[in-house]
Amino acid sequence: MTLTGETPKLIKAFAVLMFLASPMVATNALAMGSSDTWSSDGTDLSAVSELVDTGMYDMAIDKVENMLKDDPDNADLYNYLAYSQRKLGDFDSAAQNYERALMINPEHLGALEYQGELFLQTGKPEMARENLARLAQVCGTDCDEYKELSGKITN
Repeated sequence: MTLTGETPKLIKAFAVLMFLASPMVATNALAMGSSDTWSSDGTDLSAVSELVDTGMYDMAIDKVENMLKDDPDNADLYNYLAYSQRKLGDFDSAAQNYERALMINPEHLGALEYQGELFLQTGKPEMARENLARLAQVCGTDCDEYKELSGKITN
């Protein structure tokens, strides 16, 4: 059987909705680096992570914005928000929210990596290299975030 038209999108949306309704939680956030958990200071990030991992960035943005009302000092939430905005091409908002994440936690590995990717996308390779140097200081040259950003800078 071959799926055509809107059917794959509906199946994908149904799968995400089933995940959100399910009490089961997976163990790793794919799009956000090497996180060992989907919790951040008591905030469950699994639903946001699933939306981001499946490319449902608009829905992820809505979810994060609602979560920020209860947890306005969560660097992970700002990182997810910025990541989703960047993926949708809203570079100005993404830049502001990476900055917010890094103001809360200057050593946030994901925000440093993804802000560096934003710098590359917006023609600021020297700033991306600064983020790479910061990652080297914070986690060394063997951490996933350093390797990812380094690979994108050299390409």
